[in-house]
Amino acid sequence: MNREQIAYEKGYRVTKDGQLLNPKGKVIGNLNDKGYQRTTLKLNKVHILHTHRLQAYQKYGDKLFENGIMVRHLNGNKLDNSWENIAIGTNKDNAMDISQQKRKENTLKAVKTIIKYNKDFVLKLREEYKLSKNYNELGRKYNMRSSDIWYLINKRKVFKDA
Repeated sequence: MNREQIAYEKGYRVTKDGQLLNPKGKVIGNLNDKGYQRTTLKLNKVHILHTHRLQAYQKYGDKLFENGIMVRHLNGNKLDNSWENIAIGTNKDNAMDISQQKRKENTLKAVKTIIKYNKDFVLKLREEYKLSKNYNELGRKYNMRSSDIWYLINKRKVFKDA
């Protein structure tokens, strides 16, 4: 049984306007470090229950657990867990929920981040990765996102005069 199913069985609910309620009907929850509302369930071990996932379970049932399916916030606001704003879909669907302008901004930001590193830095980074095998460690060292480190190591083409 998944944590959403367990929580629902125990009486946790999300209201139509997106408030997470405990079995006694009290509003609960706080934000995690990524800005999603959630609470902790103490069962045989500690489980994290995200409000948007419980809302999706209430709305779509077991379809939530199908392979490749994720919860989407249709308006892009991850704090809005209302019934109308929650949907399920693929990763591509989820990406398309972001406005075209915001997608362009994100792409431009990523391209600028990647372009600013020259050939020598990329080669140095690759050598350091061979020793550490840790993207997060290199990200902390160079104050970069681990996803950018991964891209530079695995995908960035290094030209003779780049």
